[in-house]
Amino acid sequence: MTMWWFFGVCISVLVGVVSAHAGQDTERLVEYRIVDGTIPTPLTSQPGDSERGRQVVLDRERGDCVVCHALPLPERHFHGSLGPPLDGVGARSSAGALRLRLVNSKALNPVSVMPAYYQTEGFFQVLSKYRGKPILTAQEVEDVVAYLLTLVVIPAQAGIQGQKPGFRVSRSLPGMTSCLAGDEDSVSEPSEAIPQPHPSALPYMLENRRSGYTYLSEDNQQLQNDDFANPGMLWVERGKELWRQIASEGKSSCFTCHGEASANMRGVRARYPRFDTRSKKLINLEQQINRCQVERMHAAAYPYESEALLALTTFIGLQSRGMPVAVEVDGPAQPFFEAGKAFFSRRRGQLDLACSHCHDQYAGHQLRGEVISQGQTNGFPIYRQLWQTLGSAHRMFAWCNTAVRAEPLPLGADEYVNLELYQAWRGRGLPVETPAVRR
Repeated sequence: MTMWWFFGVCISVLVGVVSAHAGQDTERLVEYRIVDGTIPTPLTSQPGDSERGRQVVLDRERGDCVVCHALPLPERHFHGSLGPPLDGVGARSSAGALRLRLVNSKALNPVSVMPAYYQTEGFFQVLSKYRGKPILTAQEVEDVVAYLLTLVVIPAQAGIQGQKPGFRVSRSLPGMTSCLAGDEDSVSEPSEAIPQPHPSALPYMLENRRSGYTYLSEDNQQLQNDDFANPGMLWVERGKELWRQIASEGKSSCFTCHGEASANMRGVRARYPRFDTRSKKLINLEQQINRCQVERMHAAAYPYESEALLALTTFIGLQSRGMPVAVEVDGPAQPFFEAGKAFFSRRRGQLDLACSHCHDQYAGHQLRGEVISQGQTNGFPIYRQLWQTLGSAHRMFAWCNTAVRAEPLPLGADEYVNLELYQAWRGRGLPVETPAVRR
């Protein structure tokens, strides 16, 4: 959940890898031949231009390589640590080797997380406007290769201007062996510059599970802790009003059936989503609120992500604050749990990334200047500073899908509810933080 600043930024930063040519007609890809782990023949007759390649590497709408890699580019103060540093890559890799890693690194390592920059097939649920289009043109690939070949100097220290050194550690991680560095034993650990959680964050950690709270700055932790300052409390106040508001159609309110929320809604947020015996599928808290709204109060359902539905969900969620997340995933809920797990692990979009890549495999690494969190959902609905408003878990799911250039699903879709259950299980035992503050 500052996962959700990963996947706030995991993805928020990876969104920059999108092609500037996405709006053009589908480009016919140049045929190429792989020989001994290389593409020896250039994709274009025009030689690559290193300065143009440098601009592509820096361009957030095309290459944006500093999202994952540290490079000798002092004009960018924040560099990622997901992949190995690229200084010196031109001294240890040939043009053909670099070309293949840019075109499609999965030809070398099928589990690589590096996007295939010159590939249009084999992707799942790509946004319609990016289907059939590569991230980079053939000429841009050649320009980037030309730039990378100029990186022949390995500095004595791996520091980037404005950033502390500490991104070079040799360790083997799945998926990183086909990154541009070309060194199958050299990948990056989380930077030593990343601070460890403050002792006050320990209640938000359990075994190997960490709430997004533990990735926040101390200032943002204090913002969440202070009910007077926490902006999410504005929705709590509105939800409190709606709890007692009489629906004109049915002459009843939430209070009519449930009484005091502080007593009777305690623990409800921690148990959702749950299996619903009537519909024979999962139902989340928002959907349960709307069921009551329609069937008990004879009023219209609230649109998903509407201010009223967010307010009631947040008000009810607040009553469980501090209680451990404890969803049921066995029995009739099991097939839906398994479907959510499969969704979490499925690559999708033009960037060909799964939720698990960011929030399981590389949690703790940096995307540009942001630390990837585990993407826990125990704080939803959250006030996200990037959005400047409150948002549901499904809004986050859709945002992440779009960030990897995948088609988002409608909020409230069964697939998202299944994913919500799996995510809640991933954070089992972590305290409910509603309304949490995230970057």
